[in-house]
Amino acid sequence: MASHRRAKVPVRSVMTLTATTAAAAAGIGLTATSGHAASVSDVEAQVTALNQQAEQATNVYDGAMEQMANLQKQVDAIQGEAATAQQSMNNLLATLGPMAAAQYRSGSVDPTLELMLSNHPESYLQQASVMNQVGQNEVIALKSLKTQQAQLAELKKAASDRLAQLQQVESQAAQAKNQIVTKFRQAQALLSELTYTQQQSFSYSPVTADQIANLPKVGGRAGQAIAYAESKIGMWYQWGGTGDPSYDCSGLVQAAYASAGISLPRTTYEQVNSGYPVPALLADLEPGDIIFYAGDEHEALYVGNGVVVHAPETGVKIQYAPWNMMSISGIRRVV
Repeated sequence: MASHRRAKVPVRSVMTLTATTAAAAAGIGLTATSGHAASVSDVEAQVTALNQQAEQATNVYDGAMEQMANLQKQVDAIQGEAATAQQSMNNLLATLGPMAAAQYRSGSVDPTLELMLSNHPESYLQQASVMNQVGQNEVIALKSLKTQQAQLAELKKAASDRLAQLQQVESQAAQAKNQIVTKFRQAQALLSELTYTQQQSFSYSPVTADQIANLPKVGGRAGQAIAYAESKIGMWYQWGGTGDPSYDCSGLVQAAYASAGISLPRTTYEQVNSGYPVPALLADLEPGDIIFYAGDEHEALYVGNGVVVHAPETGVKIQYAPWNMMSISGIRRVV
């Protein structure tokens, strides 16, 4: 792993400082004044920290959303099995209907119905078979009914357990979402207290038109992934986004490689273990490499010529950026 020059913070589209935004920023305790270098430096440090915290919350949110999707699939499958079991039970009960009607008309306790209510059905079945009180077909049907009743109960419990897990994960996702919004508002509140010139003073250098014009032509699966990511430039960042309608940083890289037939995990924490490591040196990079930043909280797709494509953060569009825009924590090659 290698660390490069001091992390720079992209210039944001500064929001109007509303009462809500100001309230969210309360507790920061910082007011930057024009010409006060120390205050501007403090703003930069705190905005960088807030952005990293928002990235952490985004990874939690992404993981929770992925877990929710998996749990929902399990719930759907279990409920499907339960519906099939219930229909099978209904069919069996329909065949036992005439016996129930006979019991009702005679006023006596039909052995079959007594069996269904028995706490020890196996013992009763043996007696019923010996005494020839019910036919063999009914005995088999009742055994099957008891088995299906037990299976249905297990399926219902499993579905209930999964739904409880789903509710917990939904709560976790909601908390992460609140943290993301709060951190974003705090950062925007801090930035709104600076002049445009002050914001520019700690903005990283943008990618030049010449760099973009001279990007290499890349083929193969890496080229397909790059083409996909570049096609999304100009779309607004969406935390938790996997293309519905836009993306967050890991969602963009995941979707880009999915378009090339390569499956990657959902979060940066997982993707950083994909493929194999590459030295954090510009000379060693190849288009298609995935660069991870700030303790694996953020990532971008390297497209060549010292340039990456990434989905920065809330309020910023998917864009080109310098490959070393932040402190690099790892680089992985998956093709």
